[in-house]
Amino acid sequence: MKKIAFGMILILFALCSSAQTTDTIDCDFWWLENGHVHLGVPEYMPSFPGGETALKDYISDHLKYPPLAVEGDITGRVFVGFVVMEDGSLDCFKLIRGLGYGCDEAALEVFKDMPKWMPAMQRGKAISYPYIVPVHFCFDCENKKLKQEIVSSVEEAPASPDGQELIFIVEKMPEYPGGFEAMSAFINANLVYPQEAIDAGIEGRVFVGFVVEKDGSVSSIKLLRGIGYGCDEAAMDVVRKMPKWKPGMQGGKPIRVSWMFPVKFELGNK
Repeated sequence: MKKIAFGMILILFALCSSAQTTDTIDCDFWWLENGHVHLGVPEYMPSFPGGETALKDYISDHLKYPPLAVEGDITGRVFVGFVVMEDGSLDCFKLIRGLGYGCDEAALEVFKDMPKWMPAMQRGKAISYPYIVPVHFCFDCENKKLKQEIVSSVEEAPASPDGQELIFIVEKMPEYPGGFEAMSAFINANLVYPQEAIDAGIEGRVFVGFVVEKDGSVSSIKLLRGIGYGCDEAAMDVVRKMPKWKPGMQGGKPIRVSWMFPVKFELGNK
């Protein structure tokens, strides 16, 4: 089965300056049908206090193996998604992939009671950021004792609709040549605001997904969420025109990485 690394980027960091709080957060914003939205690739990722080992220990201490799953010898991983807010609190919990037999509820419950995390940081400021953690349900068949494991930062994630396996984090994510500012300049220079949308006063965001191939080329461009009036086609067209990226790297080798980001249409900046 071919592997694809999965990541996402939000190209307009203006959203960072108006990040939502837990009182006003719109959880639908963060979770798309086949992924989640990142406020860019932050300089510092969210982290559990004490790091990965402490996270593993916390889950081991608080996760309860459901009796129904024990009786059925059910093992596997439950993928739990959540947003680490600016103050480190967790919100917008989502079951990404479950096992059933009570495991899904047990995994979600652990994260809902977690202490605050260290939030993601971008340009010296804390930002809200989505995160996905796999919770392993496996036990010693002789003693029926839960063995909780947290694998490394490279995480296998739910398969995409086309059957290709996804990975959520790679050692080195793809990079647009020249970085974020160069990509923003390219989009601003090449994105055409459709006249139909201008006439109708249409504004909003179009979510576009694509794959950065091993050679840095962009492929598999698809519309994830649109607003119509020609904006969807315009957003995908600007992605098609992109030059080659620096590919993602894993173990010193290039790897295919799937990205998505919203292209923002504003009449004030058409």
